[in-house]
Amino acid sequence: MMKFFTSVVTSCKDIAGKLRNISGKANGVVFDNRQMMQHFGFISIPKAGERCLFLQFGNVVIAVASDGKDRPAVKEGETALYRKKEHYIILKDDGTIAIKAEGGVDVDGDLRVNGEVIDKVGKLSKLRDTFNQHTHVGNLGAPTAPPTQQDTGV
Repeated sequence: MMKFFTSVVTSCKDIAGKLRNISGKANGVVFDNRQMMQHFGFISIPKAGERCLFLQFGNVVIAVASDGKDRPAVKEGETALYRKKEHYIILKDDGTIAIKAEGGVDVDGDLRVNGEVIDKVGKLSKLRDTFNQHTHVGNLGAPTAPPTQQDTGV
């Protein structure tokens, strides 16, 4: 016989970086240090107070945690990895990826782009074209005097 318990998380712990043990309480029934199952490729540790579903099959209890209040909006066919509405990665149905990270994005390693890089002011290729057309007059290897007020217009 299978039983379902909608619960509130009381604690969730990372065990050796591989497993999650979750505890919760539902309708007077306490589930303590039960293994939490998660989707392949996704890992999280829910906070106390978030919702959880415990499934009980005899002596076996499986827990699945969820948080409906802080999810970003996604369309049918899209997938999101998120912590809250304002902090997410969304794999969009149109083939693009939306990333929102208030604190910025850190890349550890090389970044390779096969396409255009565009920021708020335009395309990086336009900046590159302007840079490539830039030349210096004179011998770049020879020492030069610092600019004068006449040179700088100050």
